[in-house]
Amino acid sequence: MPISEIHKRGLRDLFMSEKNTPVLIQLAKGTTKNVCKPEDPEEALRLLSTYIPDIYVLLSKRAITKELLFTYLRSRQPETSTDFTKADLITKVIQYWEEESKRLRCGGQIAVVSAQQSEEDYPIHAIARKFGEWFFERFNSDSLSQVDLWIDAALHLTIMASDGMNEVECTTAAEVLLALTSTKEKFGFHFNPNLTHAGIQGRMDSYGQVVVLCCGTLHTCDSCVGVFECAFGILRDPFAHNNWKPKKLKCLLKSELQPPELHSLSSSKTLQAALELPVPTDDLD
Repeated sequence: MPISEIHKRGLRDLFMSEKNTPVLIQLAKGTTKNVCKPEDPEEALRLLSTYIPDIYVLLSKRAITKELLFTYLRSRQPETSTDFTKADLITKVIQYWEEESKRLRCGGQIAVVSAQQSEEDYPIHAIARKFGEWFFERFNSDSLSQVDLWIDAALHLTIMASDGMNEVECTTAAEVLLALTSTKEKFGFHFNPNLTHAGIQGRMDSYGQVVVLCCGTLHTCDSCVGVFECAFGILRDPFAHNNWKPKKLKCLLKSELQPPELHSLSSSKTLQAALELPVPTDDLD
């Protein structure tokens, strides 16, 4: 599951210091194998949250030393004992973040939570993030199958490259799956979705269907070669444990000589109309 907002705020508190920010920058560069070289701490944090969507795995990285964690925790909780392994310290740091967040909520002092961060917690956005993580993990690992799609799934795929544009339309699950997988194999693409709120969100169309808007970067084995922008119309399948499955897919794959380090919805040209759709704030069950 994606790193929660509580843990992201904790990571900001941990890294946003003169001593620790260089560790954050270097960790982001190393995690992306120097494909992305952020200089801005917020950008580095977004990259880490995207590439390492598990707080325990992130804090276990070698660059985040036991000494760094202990110094941070001791500055927040002076009574902290020195008799801890790194694994113990990771657990203690995460517990501190969660207890501090709970304390602030109970005291009505959520000053660190902006309006944008509150919006991220809407159920429709949580569904979108979970779906995006599931879909692209299966797609990249070649484990996406017909049963993951509605039988009458439809796809509109646009591929834009320097030598022209190609469009593909399909109207069955078998055709959709074949078009997606053959395109990925032909170009050797790895899809890196931006699973932050800036890169994936949910909307509701006029038919009451949940629409997942997602964008990210396209990679080959040694470089970032472009961006992608997708809109998924998803519905629950009562015969598949009520799971969300895509019924309509609209995708743009675009090659770029200098693609962004992290593509965002705000810079998407194809999804702007969809971003104007309603955002329900309550549960969708």
